[in-house]
Amino acid sequence: MGYTMPLTSAHSYLVHPAKGVDPQPAISGTVVPATGALRRMLTELFERAPGECTIPIVFAPDENGNQNNPCRDDIEAYARNPRIDLGRKVAERLQAVTTHRSGLGLLFLLRGSHAPRKESIIVSRFPADEGVVAQENAGNLSVEFIERVFMKNSKAYKSVHFRTSDIRAGFKEGTAIDKQLSGPRDLSDYWIADFLKSDLRTTGPAGTRRLAEALRAAVKSAPSSGLKQELVSATQLMRGQDGATRSARAIIRRLGLSTEATEAIESAFPRRDLIDEAFRFDREEFERHATYRTVELDNGALLTAEDSRFKDIFQVERLVADNRARYSTEGEVVDQRLRKTR
Repeated sequence: MGYTMPLTSAHSYLVHPAKGVDPQPAISGTVVPATGALRRMLTELFERAPGECTIPIVFAPDENGNQNNPCRDDIEAYARNPRIDLGRKVAERLQAVTTHRSGLGLLFLLRGSHAPRKESIIVSRFPADEGVVAQENAGNLSVEFIERVFMKNSKAYKSVHFRTSDIRAGFKEGTAIDKQLSGPRDLSDYWIADFLKSDLRTTGPAGTRRLAEALRAAVKSAPSSGLKQELVSATQLMRGQDGATRSARAIIRRLGLSTEATEAIESAFPRRDLIDEAFRFDREEFERHATYRTVELDNGALLTAEDSRFKDIFQVERLVADNRARYSTEGEVVDQRLRKTR
């Protein structure tokens, strides 16, 4: 018999864009009824979360390196005792970092279980509609209000999923998704870093280095000069990913490489699951590990080698004439072909 996925409690709060505002606006909240269209939609959201939230995050320590995180404390307090006042503390944290660019939002806190003895908390934010804010009652939200706002924006949201086998022990890490972004990031900074006080489980330098080393290994093992040149060109294209927050697989697939080149890079990872861990691409770190230098001469020659070994591979003799040089190298011919350049 399959395990049903019960959603045992749900609360909603209207969060204003109030970063830097003093005093902070009062936050209206309500208990979501156990029946009705809204509850059914939230139940579906809750059931999708384990498969949908795929970006691993961890709670960040404080400035002294201690495992103190006030946002985690508030989420855990709500998880242990899902009351509207405890959930409001979480909403207050979100409101304090929400800018006008993000705008009004509906925050949902969902508690339940996805498996026997596995307690889950889902924290989700949906955009709200400026035009119906006047219908908000002081200190309260009506279910009709939430349904109008929520159903209108039900496909654009941010979510994070926390799960534990012992609710008293709390949460150390979670998984996230952001369906409101269309730019170079998979997660917005204000949602993960500012609100949740968390980081991606894979740091930017570590993820970038892993991708660079896989690309370098793919170049070295490429069976043909054509594939090798395509992979070398990919190192130039990847520089444009600086600051992007996404997985290595997503970065590779955005470059428009051939199937052979894509598979060559992905197969060079030490473990396949690492390809799907998100990180913030660090161009400086990338160039330390996967930079190729190409020298073009006026006679049509193109000389390419790994930057750190370029001077060992090519011997350079500077000639008397300005900007003229003689390059020489020696090695076994492993591949040779004619191909069009245009």
